[in-house]
Amino acid sequence: MTSARRTARILAAAAALALTPVLAGCGTERAGAGTGAGDTTPGTTGGPPVRGDSSVDGSDASKYRENHAFQSTAELSPADRAKADAEVAKVEAGLAGIAEGRRTTEPRIRAALTGLGYSSGAITTGTFGPHRNTFVLDLGAICVEGSLDGVVNGLVTAEAHGKYLEGTGCVKPVGGH
Repeated sequence: MTSARRTARILAAAAALALTPVLAGCGTERAGAGTGAGDTTPGTTGGPPVRGDSSVDGSDASKYRENHAFQSTAELSPADRAKADAEVAKVEAGLAGIAEGRRTTEPRIRAALTGLGYSSGAITTGTFGPHRNTFVLDLGAICVEGSLDGVVNGLVTAEAHGKYLEGTGCVKPVGGH
């Protein structure tokens, strides 16, 4: 009889645990939904505009956005976007010569960027693996990040964005949750 009671208790506990999320409605309602207290759409909180949608709806893409929100950047104005695109083109063209023939090193990248007119204080360089070098340019409201790949002969990639909202400037924040 003791064994039967123990089994009944275990089954009851398992059923209660299985039904708890269903009864609690876990994840079925978005924050602020249906409260009638000024429902707003994401990104209209009055803070700086953020690149990407920050809504959370339970999908895999939504979870990815939530987990990587600490890497959000400020939106660039149309004028800054035009300037940023011009800077990207200038950097890609200026670094293409040293990306050929596996001649990329941090000092060479720094020298090439300085030669393009960027101050040494605005340049951050790094190495990623045995044949890839990275760079970041801090141009005020505009950040230009890129890399040179020594394996893929002559490949230079660069992209521009606003400052990171985590307060790390143009350097990508590390961490999150």
